[in-house]
Amino acid sequence: MIGHRCKDCIWFDNQHQSLKLVRLIAGKYEVGYCRKHFPIASTLEGHFWGNWPLVDVGDLCGEFRKQE
Repeated sequence: MIGHRCKDCIWFDNQHQSLKLVRLIAGKYEVGYCRKHFPIASTLEGHFWGNWPLVDVGDLCGEFRKQE
């Protein structure tokens, strides 16, 4: 289980264009989206938007699937 990190999971996406801004904010942390479940809906000043959960490459999850 210890080796089951987000960076090795098939659901992990760190190539999406929208992550450019996130990387500027996150700084030294390596992040990506978890695409296992539906995007999370949020609201900001009356506008709705959705995004996948943001995860660190070293995070763990019970639904890990190894990349082949």
